[in-house]
Amino acid sequence: MEQQRSGIPSFQARGELSLELVHATEAAALVCASLLGKGDPDGVSEAAAEAMRNALERSGLTGTVVLTPRHQTALPQGTVITGGDLKVDLGVYPVEGASQVARGHINAVCLAVAVEPGGFARLPAASQVEKFVAGPAARGAIDLDDPIADNLRRIAFAHDVRVQDLTVAILERPRHQELIAEVAAAGARIRTLEEGDFASAVMAALPGTGIDAAIGTGDLHAALIAACAVRCLGGEFQARLVPRNDEERTLLGEGASRVYGLADLAPTADISVAITGASGGPLLPGVSFGSGWAETSSLVMSSRHATVRRLTTRHHAVGGPS
Repeated sequence: MEQQRSGIPSFQARGELSLELVHATEAAALVCASLLGKGDPDGVSEAAAEAMRNALERSGLTGTVVLTPRHQTALPQGTVITGGDLKVDLGVYPVEGASQVARGHINAVCLAVAVEPGGFARLPAASQVEKFVAGPAARGAIDLDDPIADNLRRIAFAHDVRVQDLTVAILERPRHQELIAEVAAAGARIRTLEEGDFASAVMAALPGTGIDAAIGTGDLHAALIAACAVRCLGGEFQARLVPRNDEERTLLGEGASRVYGLADLAPTADISVAITGASGGPLLPGVSFGSGWAETSSLVMSSRHATVRRLTTRHHAVGGPS
């Protein structure tokens, strides 16, 4: 497909790794959109992963997949991409919300993160993490050891609003029922999401989404990938490892009570992130289709270049309109 892009100043864009990654997230999103509402979430996940991998292998990158959510098996941890001379470590989620795509629901996104080799955080072995995310205005306002109500009051103060004016994103899971009750008791509004551990964190850090904070317990790798995006956005992120069993509790030891800040979760100074909307939602529009073309919407971020770009790409079918 030929591609026509808007929103990229051509000279400033050169050399931004995020613009290599976005080809991969766009490819995954286009495949997801073609399968919207057709069932088979495993098929959606596998097709998105194959499209992302093929696009990465056509890029200028040679990378190893270091971070990938544990329930995502189509592009697993340890996968080696041999695309070019530039060596990176990758965090990938070919599609967050494969079940959303399969059922024709919103909020699915495709994402990829690249850092220098060894640049991702190396935390003790645990599969889940408790997180609290907010935007740039609330930096310094979060303390995971404090009650939810106190954190929300400080976030409200930072935004010069009331707690009742805040909206908090929480995944709709049985483990979060007590958390939802605490947020409701504090007076804030609640946006429950079926999927979107990564997307909810980015929405909390990105102005204009209507989400002021994201809290809850989720996959460790998804949280570390999200922390990279939140660092690019200048937001606030705190996390604590959550042991699921006695084995993990023994491995963590005293570290089970440690609170990790953004500098711990995304320690490298050079982070590149690309996110493309698959089925649409508060974070990004989904893929739209016309006569002989499809259009994607993405966010591309670079901590080194200190840029956050909104990117619209029109993909023309070969032989279609120019």
